[in-house]
Amino acid sequence: MKPVAGWFRQNPLKGILLIGLLFRITAAINSPGYLMHDDHFLVIETAASWAVGEDYNAWMPWTQLANGIESPMPHQANLAYPGLVSGLFRVMFALGIVAPTTQMLVLRLTHGLFSLLMVVLGYRLAEVLGGRKSAIWAGLALAGFAWFPHLAARQLVEVVCIPPLMWSSWVVLKKPANRRNWRTWFIAGIGLGLATTLRYQSGVFGVGWAIAIAWVNHRSGKSPVASIMEIGVLAGSSLLFFSLGQIQDVFIWGGPFAQLRAYIEYNNTHASGYPQGFWHQYVWVILGLLIPPFSFAWAYGMGSILRKHALLVFPPLVFFIFHSYFPNKQERFILPMVPFVIVAGSVGWMHFRERSTFWKQRRKLERSLAFFFVALNLVIGGILCCVQPKKSRMESMTALYERGDLQNFLIVHTDKPAMPPQFYSGSWEKYWSSDIATDEVNHRQVMCNSTTREFPNYIVFSGSQHLGEGVEQYKKTYTSMRYIEQIPPGKWDRLLSWLNPINSAERMMIYAIDPQDECSMNPASNSL
Repeated sequence: MKPVAGWFRQNPLKGILLIGLLFRITAAINSPGYLMHDDHFLVIETAASWAVGEDYNAWMPWTQLANGIESPMPHQANLAYPGLVSGLFRVMFALGIVAPTTQMLVLRLTHGLFSLLMVVLGYRLAEVLGGRKSAIWAGLALAGFAWFPHLAARQLVEVVCIPPLMWSSWVVLKKPANRRNWRTWFIAGIGLGLATTLRYQSGVFGVGWAIAIAWVNHRSGKSPVASIMEIGVLAGSSLLFFSLGQIQDVFIWGGPFAQLRAYIEYNNTHASGYPQGFWHQYVWVILGLLIPPFSFAWAYGMGSILRKHALLVFPPLVFFIFHSYFPNKQERFILPMVPFVIVAGSVGWMHFRERSTFWKQRRKLERSLAFFFVALNLVIGGILCCVQPKKSRMESMTALYERGDLQNFLIVHTDKPAMPPQFYSGSWEKYWSSDIATDEVNHRQVMCNSTTREFPNYIVFSGSQHLGEGVEQYKKTYTSMRYIEQIPPGKWDRLLSWLNPINSAERMMIYAIDPQDECSMNPASNSL
């Protein structure tokens, strides 16, 4: 152990990156699935369908016209990130990587490796502002903190936008104030513009930058003209690169910023329909996410350097205030600021402890707390790197893909509706859906007579309490039903459902049916 410890002391950043890499590879391999609707259906289903000439979510004007919509309208989604992911799918198809589960492994590994930039930048920022000890603590937290490896391997745009935001901070803060010029602010604007390209709300960091620049220059006695120049260059650069990142709107919709306008209009009219929460909700999200009591130390440390390092603290602080005010409150929205809390908190806390008589006299207690922190994170991180969210949904679609004869499928919701992640089935044929209240005799007739969609050769039953009842009910209509397999919910899904019943944990049962037999029993069928 001593040689390892000695090597780490001489090469802390390399050691931290190795830890981060190990955690991310573990998460990429052992934690398939997806966390929520947005990181799969608004990214993977969209991007993968584009890569093969389909349009799963019907966001494109030509798809809307084909579906009978006379006046196509842009969806509120930002196309930049799914567009980049679609490019990765195209590369994989060109290389012969076609199995959905393999493609997702490549994507998770790619995202995990990209997130290591956050570790490097966080380490460097803490080092230049607070020294080696601050850098090591910030780097270790960003590399192996309980939640980060798991989140880094997901297709969460809230995490993907973090490296360019941190890069902007690094470009500015690595230089002394007297060496920053217009080039510094122009280059910093590139990172801010790229982050905003990926996630519109990242632009709020720019407001924080403007306030911080004005504040710092006022305190140092610079003229207002200097502040206007620096803010103007930063804003102009970020707007330029944001515009380049949204250039696809011109080709798709015939004008700039069509998706951004749709996003603003949608939020103006629909924001109240999303989770509202209290104004202080994100305070508890951050304190909980960073695990007490250490989260309190980071929060205190960040607050203690507000005046000294305003250029680091103000941008995420304004972002936090914005999201606390904005009515749509979802926990993942606040993720872009969390690494800044860790970096600023590490710098501030290390500075505090060096001046604190209490901690100077209690180094043993400090070491014990540090050991507890590391051990707790290893346990939580190890668990999270091996959880498989939405296991039954994903594996049921994978099972259909692996059978190799899928024409189409019918999903039957016997309890709560659960969208099947169609990407894993390998087919973009529009699937059918029903529930135990559906008049399935008439529904079968509709499916048999459809000229636009294939009749299903598999039925996937999804549910829990009424699953058996649903299967028996459908056997009366589909006499060719033949049992294939069932996929139980994963432990993680069962835990979430137990903690909050609003989270469903479905068991999936797969049956094969014979389309020819089923439609020959339908006297109204035109498919014979």
